[in-house]
Amino acid sequence: MADFWQNKKIIVYIALPHHTRFISPVMERLSRQGAEILYIVGQAERSQEITAVKLGLNYSHVFDFVTDQDSDDIQTNYLQLRDVLSGHLKHHFLLGSSPLTVIDKTLYSTAVEYIGFRNLLKKEKPDLCFALHELNRWGKIFAFWSKKLNIPVITFQEGLYYGLDFGYTGHVQYTTLNLVWGKRIKKKLTDFEAPGDRILPVGNTHLANEIEYQRKNAIRKKKRKQYRCKDSFALLLLISGEIPSVRELYPLFESVADSTGTFLFIKFHPITPLDQMKKWVSSIPDNYTKRIRAFHDDENTYDLMSLSDLCILVQPSTTGLEALALGKPLVHLDVRMRDKLPYSFTEFKVAVKMTPAELGKALSQHTDFSRIIHPDDVKTYLQAELSETDTAIENVINISEKLIQASREKDPKPFQTAVKADKDWSMVVLLSNGPENVLAQLEALAINSENEGTFEVILIEPEDMSKKTSDILDTLKGDVLRLARESGISSFEMMNQASQKASGKTLLFLGRDLLPLPRWLYHLKRGIKQYGVDTILGAKITDQRGSLVHAGMVLDKNHFPVSAYKHLASDFPPALKERSFKMLDHFICIHRAFFHELGGFREKTGKFAFMDICLRADYRKKRDTCFYIPDAVMVSLNDNTDLFNPDDSIYFFGRWQGVLWENQEALYQTDKITKADLDAARMAQAMKTASLKF
Repeated sequence: MADFWQNKKIIVYIALPHHTRFISPVMERLSRQGAEILYIVGQAERSQEITAVKLGLNYSHVFDFVTDQDSDDIQTNYLQLRDVLSGHLKHHFLLGSSPLTVIDKTLYSTAVEYIGFRNLLKKEKPDLCFALHELNRWGKIFAFWSKKLNIPVITFQEGLYYGLDFGYTGHVQYTTLNLVWGKRIKKKLTDFEAPGDRILPVGNTHLANEIEYQRKNAIRKKKRKQYRCKDSFALLLLISGEIPSVRELYPLFESVADSTGTFLFIKFHPITPLDQMKKWVSSIPDNYTKRIRAFHDDENTYDLMSLSDLCILVQPSTTGLEALALGKPLVHLDVRMRDKLPYSFTEFKVAVKMTPAELGKALSQHTDFSRIIHPDDVKTYLQAELSETDTAIENVINISEKLIQASREKDPKPFQTAVKADKDWSMVVLLSNGPENVLAQLEALAINSENEGTFEVILIEPEDMSKKTSDILDTLKGDVLRLARESGISSFEMMNQASQKASGKTLLFLGRDLLPLPRWLYHLKRGIKQYGVDTILGAKITDQRGSLVHAGMVLDKNHFPVSAYKHLASDFPPALKERSFKMLDHFICIHRAFFHELGGFREKTGKFAFMDICLRADYRKKRDTCFYIPDAVMVSLNDNTDLFNPDDSIYFFGRWQGVLWENQEALYQTDKITKADLDAARMAQAMKTASLKF
């Protein structure tokens, strides 16, 4: 909708300029579309305010939203924060390590900011919140209050992830939708326990505009004229973080000094202290400095990339990725560094590794660096790292619109059916396209559903059904209804249609490849008798190795839904407890009238549809409505290779993020399960299943 953003209010937390560049292009576009943008900064020795001032942004300080009436709240939170931190230092301090000095002022500032962010969001009532990440205290507090007040919130990737995996612990702990540049980053984070359904590759929101700006304004030509290197070969040495030894770079400096047609530009990362940079530059021998220029924050990195003919890194850095995107050949300078990072541009075949002496020799031989790296390797690399960068801003805006719409969508309206409920059960089965699994599922339903009342089976056929699967279905007799999948109709809309054709008093919705075991209907019937018809019942589901797939749904430390005790043995004692949960998955048992009262499945939630209807039922009844029945057991043959659909996540978390709070630890406490117990149970089940083959 062209006018969607008219009068929408967005609050954006910002920090440093080199990070803000990823947020600003999106905000500029939204502002032009009618959105009101308010930037907010925190207490960080004025560095965040300096960012806002330099960029000319309309900003407020979080302290602006704190009044004298908040003094008691601030003091309470300050004391609590101090006690918690003191306890951690006392009980969890590592012997032999050096403690960080914590200034009392910082603790008090954090307490003030906690109240300030609360007041800010309550007063401004924004439609959407943006932040770079949740790593620092400001991002965490901002995301917490956004979630608490059920305001959609988005965080961004801040750069190329090139460090050791354990260094990204904070990067995988997200309660927000986190937008990253490309598929490799998503895989890196999900391999390290990040919730994959919350990480959406969208591209780099800054680069496409920057590349166009550099081209349109002929920056290369202007900068080469400014620095009098119009007809020369320009090198750009990019230094981030640790600074290499000056002496080790002598061979490179010497080669530049000996060639009248070569210039070396050195750009230091803004995080480098200015005094340290000046000391380093002053230590370069005078006879090498004639055609060397060094910059800190006094020159734009992209402008320097444009004027250059070759970019050089001493450590992996986002600047290397950006240099490649700007079409520059890349050299990784092989020098001694204290911290050797695992990420390597050379291993991706997009950079060549050279010592300073080798690079100096290559320069003296007038090497054509553009021919060293194959263009196809660079293209493949950029596709993995940057996704659809040309449309990154549009991608973010599209996600933002869907997120806001989801947060405001009302529950579906109830619907009715004219079909008489003259049977006890209607089994609505979403079939896979694997004939072996389909046959096994149908046999299990037939054999294990006898003597527990009358039933019918409604089969939702897979799209592009194979002949083998079709042949199996053609042999079926009895009370079986087949529903062909209509083009463009989702699985869960088909289930809604099935419910309107169903003649059973109770609906049993089975996901793909679920095999019910004996007496499953007996235990579900007992559950209905105990808990009533206005409830939803779930089952214990295991894989073929006897490991738990589902024992009720809980929310982990990322506020992301996972099965309770997943991957542990099916007879793990806590998984044998019948109890209520806020959500169930894979299978639900629900009275037909109650299902129709709730409006059925909401197809927009996709893979989260079972959980969504559970939350709606709980919200509607204002009491426990979902119960896990461990004696009703099923085996899953599904290998969980369903394609990821970002719209499922956008909708589900947009709609429910305000009620999705971590409760997995509470479950462990209730069951008196320690971390040691869990580790031992995981190890035992892993050893038990290691030799099993299927």
